[in-house]
Amino acid sequence: MKTWTGKGLTTTQGRPKDSSSPGCGTGGMQIGRILIVSLFLLFSSIQGIDVKPQKELYMPNYRFYHNLKLIDDEIQYLLKFPNYVKLFSQYRSRQNRPQYLLHICNFTEIRRKKPQILFSYGEHAREFLPVESAIFFLRNLTGGLLPHADLYSKQFTHRILSQSDLYIILMANPDGRHYIEQTSNYCWRGTSSGVDLDRNFDWEFGGKGSTSNTQDEEYRGNEPFSEPESVVFQEISAEVSFDAFFSFHSGINHIYIPYSDTRSRILHREPDNVDEMMKLASQLSHCSRHWYKYGTSHQLINYTADGTIFDYMAGVRKIPFSFTIELWGKQHQGLSCFDLFNPESQELKELVQSLHPLYINIIQYLAEWKSSNQPNMVNPNSEHPSMVLGYMLLGITVAVSALVCLHRKLRNCPNFYQHQRIVSLKTLSSSFPAKNL
Repeated sequence: MKTWTGKGLTTTQGRPKDSSSPGCGTGGMQIGRILIVSLFLLFSSIQGIDVKPQKELYMPNYRFYHNLKLIDDEIQYLLKFPNYVKLFSQYRSRQNRPQYLLHICNFTEIRRKKPQILFSYGEHAREFLPVESAIFFLRNLTGGLLPHADLYSKQFTHRILSQSDLYIILMANPDGRHYIEQTSNYCWRGTSSGVDLDRNFDWEFGGKGSTSNTQDEEYRGNEPFSEPESVVFQEISAEVSFDAFFSFHSGINHIYIPYSDTRSRILHREPDNVDEMMKLASQLSHCSRHWYKYGTSHQLINYTADGTIFDYMAGVRKIPFSFTIELWGKQHQGLSCFDLFNPESQELKELVQSLHPLYINIIQYLAEWKSSNQPNMVNPNSEHPSMVLGYMLLGITVAVSALVCLHRKLRNCPNFYQHQRIVSLKTLSSSFPAKNL
């Protein structure tokens, strides 16, 4: 098994399997071993070719693309708006690199019912484009907060902030990206241990839509959540009652709806909210100059994927909307990788601009859905008590207190009033400041 340590690749040799067969002579056993080993090596080379470096048609120019250092610079810029941007710095990779979980919201306003949305980027190291589209979106979103912003920028920022409560994992797999930057292997997809993060989740983990072959790009790891990079997804989806989750990728123009796993394909299993998800997918499929095919994942493509993040969010976390969106792809031939998932550097700016309507339509659709169709829907996996429960308990307390006071007054019990200080409702409310979140 090959592992990226940050300084180089280390290889650990597993114990070879016994390929002997009972009833065979010594010569036959040797021939059998040779055949088995040869087939195994051939199979491994075929399966592993998609993560080995290839001759590239073009590579990223970091005057246009963002490397990890430039991504961190963008984060520092966003943090200049503390009333609107919060960074959860505790979420880090196996090699202690930040994953950049951001919370984008107007923290100064009274909390309203807005859709809570989680966007995820950078799960696969070689897919640079989704991260670039997120940076472009965030730059536009905060552009209206600048002192000299034009009217359009201010209106756009106000519109997005008034309609959504956003959480963004900007770089889910920073170690994988670091490996690419150090080695120029633009075919690398996994974490520092070679695990495909999008096969590492506890939804039908271990099925045929993943592999135990450490040389394969769809290597799932030894067990669910073996990768530290999965923690941010587990914890934030338990703490926040998300209405929607979007995992952004590149390589083709597709919008996937759960489920993608092998068992769901056999059972024709679909999430409860599939009709509403289809409506949103239909709208997104033609809202930009890019046309997207959309549908249930196991019907749209001819292979399955087990242990994916968006299946986990739909099947385990019960998030009403869960999608994987493949933002871009083009005709591709040969073994090169970077051009399969990312445009040429000179085309990047125009392409991310053309993807921008996707974000606007996602947020607008979910805002309308939240306000009209599902005003009371709550994620049952949330660990935080509902505010409604708090108000109910407060109301019950006030009602019981009023009844006690009335009862004592009718019985002419002046001692109660002699020893109690009357607190007005105005004073009482001022002692419970509104929580801005």
